[in-house]
Amino acid sequence: MPLQSHHNRLKPEDIFRLLQEINHEEDLEGALRVLTKRGLEFFNSTIAGIWLWQDKKFQSLVISARTDIQQKFLPDVLPTDFRIFEEGVVEGRAFAGPKMMLHEIDDDGNESNTADSAGVNCFSAWSELLREFNVRRILCVPLIHFGQLLGVLTLFSDDPASFDKENLYWLEQLIPLISSNVYEQQLRSAALDREQALSLLLRGTEILVKAVSEVQLLAEAGEMAMEILYLEAGFFHMEVDGEWELCAPFGRLKQSESVWKEWIQKDKQKNHPLGYVPNVAPTLRALNEDEQKDMPHLVKKILIQPIETYRGIVGELWLIDSGTRDIEQTQEILSAFVRMLSMALETIRQRQELEHLATTDRLTGILNRQGFEQRILGEMAGSLRRGTTFLFLLLDLDGFKNLNDTQGHPIGDLALRHLAQNLQKSVRQVDIVARTGGDEFAVILTDLKLGTDAMNLMERLKNNLGLEKYGLGISIGVAEFPTEAKDYETLYKVSDHRLYIGKQNGKGHIVTKNT
Repeated sequence: MPLQSHHNRLKPEDIFRLLQEINHEEDLEGALRVLTKRGLEFFNSTIAGIWLWQDKKFQSLVISARTDIQQKFLPDVLPTDFRIFEEGVVEGRAFAGPKMMLHEIDDDGNESNTADSAGVNCFSAWSELLREFNVRRILCVPLIHFGQLLGVLTLFSDDPASFDKENLYWLEQLIPLISSNVYEQQLRSAALDREQALSLLLRGTEILVKAVSEVQLLAEAGEMAMEILYLEAGFFHMEVDGEWELCAPFGRLKQSESVWKEWIQKDKQKNHPLGYVPNVAPTLRALNEDEQKDMPHLVKKILIQPIETYRGIVGELWLIDSGTRDIEQTQEILSAFVRMLSMALETIRQRQELEHLATTDRLTGILNRQGFEQRILGEMAGSLRRGTTFLFLLLDLDGFKNLNDTQGHPIGDLALRHLAQNLQKSVRQVDIVARTGGDEFAVILTDLKLGTDAMNLMERLKNNLGLEKYGLGISIGVAEFPTEAKDYETLYKVSDHRLYIGKQNGKGHIVTKNT
């Protein structure tokens, strides 16, 4: 396309060729770069730039200039907040700002403009730098599509006579077509982003469904959130045993987890002194300057998305917005993602409940025989791997049948619950306690050998059970793994035989291989 000199007048075919060239570009940035480059030629400009209205502010997209110095200078120095256009944006209404705004800079660096914007001199602070490039006129043209402000085309010229009536006429014809192209490209880009996010969401469903634990689920979900929603960071705020805790931070928050935990704690104390109350709906929280000071990274907003199952709100997904993306625009995809996460979380919790019920004694709340056999097999493997021993205690109540016959089964059940609670209190956290039969209990004392110390420990355990209130006693048979048996069946038989010996010899005894 031949260059247009200042003295040559624009023709309709010039505009049509420009539109054809723009339409041949596959992406928005390429199309607007064509516009700014041709803007230098067609409108006798030294610099041309496009600022798009995104995330409720103007952001520079493409800059073209006659020299590399001018092109590098412009994005860093010129203001991106054209206030008179910002003021024309009213949420939910058509754009109410000026159609065009022409700024003139005289020899003294003073600025005037054609719009009714007294006191608004957008470029006065940069007049010296603009004068360095001999800029005398600046034309700002808003890109508007059906009343919606999309951005601003800004042309800078060193010719005091530039932007005459004919130029402005052609701009008025061209800009609506350019605006439509920008709008179409933005829709296309949003549709591609949405299609890609939905595709990732569908593939991610299989990943979340396969998670075997809540910890794994949240870790997978955090990575998926960044990929699907184009997020840079976030974390889960989950209810754990009645307390709300920060869990599974992802993105750049992984390196500052302790700082965020401290911030969350301070925030709760300030805003929820009586206990944390979760958000019942998606909530966008803008942080003030004081709140931002405590942050290890730039954070302007936090989008809080509740995680709800049939039990109610069980957690929240906190998404960090540093201003690089408008996370509000991903709300539909985000809602679908959180629904999928909620279902996966509920599946895991229901599975864990069923496993707990299958391995837990309903009366006492401790392990039942099935659960105990699973745990002892794991402990046996661990002991062999570590080269250690453990003691297997088989306990049987003395006088329990008589208690049931004389006092009734409800009292017998109270005695069993009482024994289970005191057993748990009398052993270490690493030890294992189970009810393996009617009035038969089993205890694993991990990493312990038979000897004086072990006997003293078992005597204290026996004396701490508090069975006197029910008129009961306890007999204990003890075997050592792997010294006396290398499999569970043999270990059980050894302990059971010694328990029988204790019962036969007057009850209330602790019987080991040395007794």
